[in-house]
Amino acid sequence: MLFIPYQGMAVILLALVGSTASPTQGPPPSELRHPSAGSISATASLNLQGRQRREALHPHTFLTTPELIQARGYPSEVHHVISPDGYILQMHRIPCGRRHLVNGRRCDTGGRRRVVFIQHCLLCSSADFVMNDPDQALGFIMADAGYDVWLGNTRGNVYSRRHIHLSPKEPEFWDFSWDEFAKYDMPAMLQHVREITGVPILDYIGHSMGTTIFFVMMNYHPHINNWIRVMVGMAPVAYMHNKRAPISAFAPFVNIIDRFLEDKGFNEIANSNSGFSTLASAACAPTSILRFICSLIHFLIDGPSSDYVDKDYLPVIFAHTPAGTSRRVVTHFLQVIASEQFQAYDHGPKRNLKMYGSVAPPVYSLGNIKVPVGIFWSENDWVADPRDVYQTAAELPNVTLYQRVPPRDFSHTDFLWAENARWFVYNPLMEFLDSYH
Repeated sequence: MLFIPYQGMAVILLALVGSTASPTQGPPPSELRHPSAGSISATASLNLQGRQRREALHPHTFLTTPELIQARGYPSEVHHVISPDGYILQMHRIPCGRRHLVNGRRCDTGGRRRVVFIQHCLLCSSADFVMNDPDQALGFIMADAGYDVWLGNTRGNVYSRRHIHLSPKEPEFWDFSWDEFAKYDMPAMLQHVREITGVPILDYIGHSMGTTIFFVMMNYHPHINNWIRVMVGMAPVAYMHNKRAPISAFAPFVNIIDRFLEDKGFNEIANSNSGFSTLASAACAPTSILRFICSLIHFLIDGPSSDYVDKDYLPVIFAHTPAGTSRRVVTHFLQVIASEQFQAYDHGPKRNLKMYGSVAPPVYSLGNIKVPVGIFWSENDWVADPRDVYQTAAELPNVTLYQRVPPRDFSHTDFLWAENARWFVYNPLMEFLDSYH
């Protein structure tokens, strides 16, 4: 078993805790309440100072998700939806592929509309599905295949740091875990997609936490099974007690650590502000002498990485990821590791009793997921360990595809950024979806 000194890991954890900087300015509330399809918002712009620094890195390093999409020649839309508890969530849409554009503007897919919603992982954002060449990034590949592609962003990440009443400077803003993602955010985003597209049933793809949210959502809203034709889980995460990534060593002490960080006022993890993105992208550049730090942090959280990611593109990746979240989201995952249960957030006996009606948090049932599920997993995944994935698949009622990714060294983040992900994941993924259309 890999041993990492706890003191060293604590330093890394605290390094990941971001500041409580003010939110990036976005459109006024009136625009957020009445989004204009096809408009490009300035929300969460990551444009940074320093033309020389920008020119020294990949030209896509500091582009927002809509800008990344447009830079590749695809149409891009920004949509906003307000969750039932007031969080303003930003979604990004690629309504069609480049070959479906008429006069470079209007989409013409021949009347056939296949809608897919893709949800990101922990500390990630919509950018993760468009941060590669068009023949390698999942968002572009699916758009070119005729899909109307929607990319979600959960509350608290760089694109969804707004609330109708609360400010990110207030601790109350960060009082959420992935329970709230599943209970409030995902249903609101999916309903918005259905309303805008006029398509009542869509496909769903999740990576890592994007699958966790889906599984939990069906416990709170089982009727949403009727909105989903088929679900694909890349590196699905429900059970996690076999997770090998070194950060798992914190799990037995999670509640102590959480109380300590709360007392110190650390409510947000890895705020991806302009200064953070500048530092991360420069440190992770191919010629940087500090690049080993990027590799170390990646190893502590996600385990070993392969050589399938373009090293010249690492500054782009680290300028966008981590994209920020609440401390409680990370705490929730560590609680799941410690308890060996797929369960709701443990607030402690008093608050549990008030929220759940019991002193212990309820356990989620994977039996509530009725839609067909396709699973892609890899042997070298230290987050979604094969043993945990197997247990998850065994409890899902309708797994119709259970596919191991062939390369034995394919890692957790290779599902997002690997140059060979198209051949080993995305092509068979789309074949699986096609079998249900």
